[in-house]
Amino acid sequence: MAKADDLPIYRPAYELLLLVTQLTQQYPRGFRQGLARDICTEAQYLVTHIFQANSTRNKAPIIERLREKLNVVRLQLRLSKDLRLISAGQFGTTVVLTTSIGKQATAWLKYAEGRA
Repeated sequence: MAKADDLPIYRPAYELLLLVTQLTQQYPRGFRQGLARDICTEAQYLVTHIFQANSTRNKAPIIERLREKLNVVRLQLRLSKDLRLISAGQFGTTVVLTTSIGKQATAWLKYAEGRA
């Protein structure tokens, strides 16, 4: 079993966590305690689920939760863009990262289900 931080899915997930942490610091005060905190928490869950899935035999349920959390992050980031809390360019960067995470999570899930 590879270390979780050596997995290809880990890199974009951690990059996303770093990015949203930086972006949400710039949110107006009214959004920091709600939306900004929630985005950071959900992004942390992505990384946490990668570690959990890597360290267990039955990976499929954890990867499914990872994919659910990813969809929540996508929604929150889109809302941030629509509210003009982040720029279209910043949103584009997050889309690239979330797409990469989503594709890798789907492939990992198929692999895990095939081995079960």
